[in-house]
Amino acid sequence: MEGLLLGLGFIGIALAILTPLFKSGAGLALLSMAAYFYFIGTETWLPIVLFTAGLLLIVFEIFVPDFGASGIIGIILLISGLYLTIGDFTQTIRDLSFSVVITAGVIIYLIKNGYSLSNVNKLILQTNMQSSSDSTAVEKDRINVGEEGVAVTPLRPSGKVTFGDDSTLYDVLSTEGHISKGTAVVVEKAKGTKITVRKK
Repeated sequence: MEGLLLGLGFIGIALAILTPLFKSGAGLALLSMAAYFYFIGTETWLPIVLFTAGLLLIVFEIFVPDFGASGIIGIILLISGLYLTIGDFTQTIRDLSFSVVITAGVIIYLIKNGYSLSNVNKLILQTNMQSSSDSTAVEKDRINVGEEGVAVTPLRPSGKVTFGDDSTLYDVLSTEGHISKGTAVVVEKAKGTKITVRKK
């Protein structure tokens, strides 16, 4: 039961990050994790603080890729928070593993259906994008299969790419998993505003 609540919390975070359902996803995450700590029971705020700090650092790692340390520290804090709450390392790993597996399944499903970090990246990189979404859409229609570009953010598997001398940032999806920033890529498929790329 508790593991399911934790899993629902992680799924809520995934929905908030990958889809336009930010409020619904965030609400699901908050309610599920609050219920998790309520049912498990904790005598102090320390486990909750550690768990929350760990989650924030992991989310930070997602949006500031290649930093590395924040993600590692986040995982350590998250596990520490769960362990201090449960008091049993085996159950901690079991609950966390169960949550990660079901969340991974949801993320894979969302990515296969065209969702990506572009939903939030638009807010982060807004100052580098054209002010008119219509003109951006027109530009995207001009991207052809085989066109070469450069990843301006790491693709995990979604990210931003520029093509040729055009400074416009394009939302793309890597077909080869993680691609590092600065790597040359080639368009494999371009349909409307959905662009998939691979390493050159």
